[in-house]
Amino acid sequence: MKHLFLLLLLAGFGQARAQSAPAPADIILRTDGTEVPGRVLVITPQEVRYLPPAGADTLRLAAADVFLVRYANGTRELLHPVAPAAAPAANDLLSGLSEVQRRVLGRQTAARSYTDRGPFWATLGATLYAGPLLGVAAPAIIAPHQIAARNLRAPHPELLADPVYGEAYRREAQQRKRGRAWGGYGAGVGAWVVLIGLLVSSIP
Repeated sequence: MKHLFLLLLLAGFGQARAQSAPAPADIILRTDGTEVPGRVLVITPQEVRYLPPAGADTLRLAAADVFLVRYANGTRELLHPVAPAAAPAANDLLSGLSEVQRRVLGRQTAARSYTDRGPFWATLGATLYAGPLLGVAAPAIIAPHQIAARNLRAPHPELLADPVYGEAYRREAQQRKRGRAWGGYGAGVGAWVVLIGLLVSSIP
């Protein structure tokens, strides 16, 4: 009898505790980043109705101010999905420019942005090492070689998709690469001339 009474007492205590424990709340995440707890009742295109954790009166939030609702069961409802930003097309960025203006813009941009000094130092090193006669092979190989896309150093790579602008940019960059390659060879030849002059002048 005592055991039965004890079981009934424990069962009643557990039921009362379960009734007194608050139910998990839904979370309303507003567009300004704040979270509002409550039990969501209705979602319409205009508003979100919910019950606050403590209170019996239904409250309302404008649907435009609610980003998503995270329900107590773990599911979510997104009210304002963020559309991925589309990359602007080259035609949009150059809209209103004639072919001549696009060509001039491409050349001017390449003149400012293509600053690769690698061809100069490569041909200079090859000429100093191999001499003027053999060193001429370095600029002859490097100068006409097409510049890789990663080395164009275009500030707006998407503009290279425009055929007129892209061709003008690449042509100007290629011309500057050619000039630097032969400039390195010329500097190497000049160094050899100075060295030979010093050697000749030192002969008694």
